[in-house]
Amino acid sequence: MNKLLISVLSAALLVGTVSAQEISKHRVAVSPNIDVMQTIPEQQRDLLLRSSLVQKILDSINNSRKFEVVTRDANALSDIRQEQQFAKSGLAAGDAAQEGVFSNAQSLIRLTVNDFSFGRSSSKVPNLSNKYRISDSGRLDMSVRIIDTSKGTIRGSYPVQVKVSRGYGMSNGVGSANRALLEELFQKAGGEVADKLTDTVFPLEVITTKGKRLYVNRGQDGGMKVGNIFIVFQPGEELIDPKTGENLGSAEEEVGRCKIARVNPKSSTCEVIEGDATSMGQGFILRRPVAETKK
Repeated sequence: MNKLLISVLSAALLVGTVSAQEISKHRVAVSPNIDVMQTIPEQQRDLLLRSSLVQKILDSINNSRKFEVVTRDANALSDIRQEQQFAKSGLAAGDAAQEGVFSNAQSLIRLTVNDFSFGRSSSKVPNLSNKYRISDSGRLDMSVRIIDTSKGTIRGSYPVQVKVSRGYGMSNGVGSANRALLEELFQKAGGEVADKLTDTVFPLEVITTKGKRLYVNRGQDGGMKVGNIFIVFQPGEELIDPKTGENLGSAEEEVGRCKIARVNPKSSTCEVIEGDATSMGQGFILRRPVAETKK
């Protein structure tokens, strides 16, 4: 009987732990206000500002399952406001749509588009009437800032540059560029933003070791791939600017390299290929080589 009671209590504690973890997820919002450089042609600017770019980024962040995503879409907020008013009217049985219970974002993502182009190129096929060779392509160059909403400071800033292209061979006419390719471009951008956000908020770290194997806290949900090479760093003491008091990070020491051998949904296994694996442990940090991050 006592064992049964202990099992029930353990299960209850486990559920409570899971719920707490869900509640404590880092909350993120993406500003719908995109800054677009004036050098981008007006037609391309209009296409970009009417696009699904922000939604693709939100979807990618949400699909990583590491964050709680809160909307800042004006239409969605207006609909929620109406639902709250309905809840106050006395006609609703539930209390889910209460006023003043919105969660604020801990990190706000701001986008600046430096360059954008999407369209179709074509060339006339010689000696054939109304026959064209066509291909579509798109390019997006953004600067992304992650802002700490509690302090107004920038947690991270990085570029995102993605390209897509597809040739369609011969066609009876020129036509318009395939919008599915545009969605693919934005989806690639969204994936990169989600990966960079994860790296900023949750650094890639060793969670445990076994022999020459390192187990790290990132898997398919963080864009890890078999064969990826990482530099392993041992974290040191925190570096504090004596004049400003600003935390400048820790004094890291490079201790080796590892290669991703297996990727699970939320974790990965690395094989140490340089350095002494026995000296590496929990909390050690993994970073991509500089040459690889620029690709």
